Formats: sequence, structure tokens, C-alpha cells
Amino acid sequence: MTIPQEIVFAAEEFAVRRNNVRKQMSATGIDTLILHSAPNIYYLSGHHTLNIWDYQCLILPLQGLPVMVLWQFERGRFEASAVSTELYLYETHADPIFETIKALRQFNLLSGIIAIEYESRYLTPHLRDLLRHALDSIMTVNGSRIVDQVRNIKSEAELEVMRRAARITDDAVTVGYSAIRPGVSDSDVAADVAAELIRNDSLGFSVYPIISAGYRAGIPHNSNCGYRISEGDAVFIECSPSLHWYHAPLMRTAAVGQVSKEIEQFASLEQEIVAAVLDAVQPGALASDIAKTAETMIAPVRNRILFHEVYGYPVGIGFPPTWGEESGFGIVVNNHRPLEAGMVFHIPMTLRMNGQFGVGLSQTYAVTESGCEVLSKLPLELHRVAVWNQVLNDRNSFLQSAVNTCLAVSAAISDIKATAKVRCRFTIQKDKAVESRMLTAMFTLIMRLETARWS
Repeated sequence: MTIPQEIVFAAEEFAVRRNNVRKQMSATGIDTLILHSAPNIYYLSGHHTLNIWDYQCLILPLQGLPVMVLWQFERGRFEASAVSTELYLYETHADPIFETIKALRQFNLLSGIIAIEYESRYLTPHLRDLLRHALDSIMTVNGSRIVDQVRNIKSEAELEVMRRAARITDDAVTVGYSAIRPGVSDSDVAADVAAELIRNDSLGFSVYPIISAGYRAGIPHNSNCGYRISEGDAVFIECSPSLHWYHAPLMRTAAVGQVSKEIEQFASLEQEIVAAVLDAVQPGALASDIAKTAETMIAPVRNRILFHEVYGYPVGIGFPPTWGEESGFGIVVNNHRPLEAGMVFHIPMTLRMNGQFGVGLSQTYAVTESGCEVLSKLPLELHRVAVWNQVLNDRNSFLQSAVNTCLAVSAAISDIKATAKVRCRFTIQKDKAVESRMLTAMFTLIMRLETARWS
């Protein structure tokens, strides 16, 4: 039986990607590139699986089709997802390094200069050393980040997937907002956010949805644990679907009732910094210059907060444990390289008082020929969650305002009567019932408007 293919990108898209990587290989004299990074394997072949713990690699020669070395149990996933790629299967108890050498020999690739992703988190140091030793008679070089640098520039097809991911992220954050109220646990909010992501076809979580409230929001990389949300808490949300393993992460913060002055100030500062970063983005702008601008703005509070000095990191394809790409191209003060159209970054703007509170307001954006495209449509602001005491206070204030308005109108009518010189049976002075009906009608209208607003 033929397995239906779950193809996201056309064969022509993969051909362009491979050609771009081969240009980099040729420029550095590399004949064959061995890849262990799950994102890079997916980028060049389309193959993906939840099993990123068992050994797999993709062999990319300067010419011809790439070769996938894969445990035989994963064959179905390969047949469902891979595009224009040769397959070499190894058995359950086989030595995967020995099988990789056999695959190189079978496809006449055991010669020339072979590059290996030495720095890949998907290749353990032990297996890396075994592979280098097995290729001892061949010249090997470090091929880390060759593919990652090419991946920095997204195609229009990739950007369209990321726009869809951003819409899902917005929906999930909005669902999270709706779940937040005093007495609800952070786990309840996380469950609703995760469910919305899964309903919209997230393949998994490269980063589990991060929901933290109160003092726990002041601790980085800290998610739900059953903490009960209280009035005055800031509730931090960060999430993204893994839509075809592409991401559009977003941070937002909800303010439950009346929050502290510092929370309000931090949110305002984050809005200003994000706006400054986005305003500076354009092709040719140096990453270091953008970071220095943001660094200057954060300086007045830097010695009081937890912060990471990163004003943007590349996103796109991601597999656990991260949605951040591994190209090393960050918006940081020591990266003096220019931005290019097609790059996509997440601005992880979070200001935290350690173990007290935290506020996060971020954006994911694509660099365009004329500036940037922000992917999220949600307002960059604290989301206000009203609590019942606040609702009742607002209603009482409104009712008092309505009464004051009616009293003012009554006083104005009295002034008119006092100064009126013309007497006729249709004047307000003559008809007390008219005055009463006017005030009653006005108050009834105000109350109907108020009822509609709160229903």
C-alpha cells in the first residue's frame, strides 16, 4: 500500500534550497555534507518525525539526490514526508555510524572533503567522535551552520506558513486571555492555550506553552504548576504552534484587576523598545546598531531586572527543545552583520523582577525590502482582565455619573423657568409633567445603554 504524501512545499522549493546550500559547499571546497540537525534535515528533504532521539542523518552531495540514513522503524514517516530523496535503512541492532559509512560507500561519496555538523545538538559527542574516527582516512571539516545560514532567508512559501502560524498564535493567546480570572489556576489557562494550538494542527510543541502568573512570572522559562491567579497579578503568556514545524512565537501579559505601578511602567517601556526596534529594521541595518538603540533605552532599569541582552533571535523551523534557529544571527550588540530581506526574528522583550513579577510584550517580524512586516495582529499592550470588585466600582461610578447628569439637566430647566418671560400652556413652567417625563426618559436611556454595555 502506498502511503499518502503529506507534502507542504513543492519539489521546486527543495531544489532551490539544495542549490543554495551547494553554493556554500562549493565556495568552501566541500564535496559532501552530513547533517544531523532535525531542522536542517527537514529543510532539505521534507522528512520529519517526532523521533529525534534515534540516530538519523542526511547526506547531501554536490550533485545528485540527498541520501537519508534512517532506522527501519521510521520508514513510514519518510515515505509520507520526504521529497526527491534516496533512502538507506539500517536495522534495529546495527551500528548507526558503521551504517552511515556503508551508505557513503554505496552512493560513491566516500571521497573528497566531507563536512560534518560537529556542533549539532542532535549528534551526541560520543557519536560525533565515532564518526570522525570512522572517517579517519578522509579529510573532514566542520560543516556546522552552513545550512542554518541559508535558512536565515525565508522564501515566500515559508513566510506564508509563518503568517498562518501567527494567526494561530493570536487565537491561542486570545483564548488564554479569556481563561484568566482570580481563582483560576495557571494550569487551566495553559490547558486552554495548548488545546487551541492543537486544534489548529500544531504537530507538537518545540517549546511548551509558557503560562506563569504572579511571582512565578518573575522567573524565566517557568510554566504552569497549579498556581492560583489573584487580583493584582501579571499573567505571562508565550506560545506558538509548530505548524509544519514553523513558528511565530508571541509574548503577551494580562493584568488582573489593578496591578502595581511598576508593572504598568515595565509594560510602557517594553512598548517603546519594541517600537524602536521595529522602526530601525530595514535591509542593510546592522544588528548591533539596532541592539545598541534598545540597550540604551533599557539602561535606566537594567540593574534592577533579569534580562538577557537579546533584542531578537531568528525563528522559522524548530524542533524540540526550541523554536529558535541555530544560525547564531541575533539582534545583539556584538553581531555587526547586516539584516537582509526574508529574515524573520522574534523580539523576546521581557522585563522581570526576580521572583516578584514579570512582563512580556513581544513581536515576531519579517524583514522586507522596505522595512518589516509584523506577523501578529494583537495589540502590543497589557491586556486588562476586570475583576468583580472593579466591575462593581465601575458600575457604581457610572450610576453616580448618570444621577449627576440628570440633576444637572434638572438644574438647567429650573434656570430656564426662572428667566423665562413668556408664559404659555406649552412651556415647561406650566407643565410639570413634561419636566418629569424628560428626566425619566433620560435616566431610562442611560440605564438601557449601561445594560447593553455589560451584557
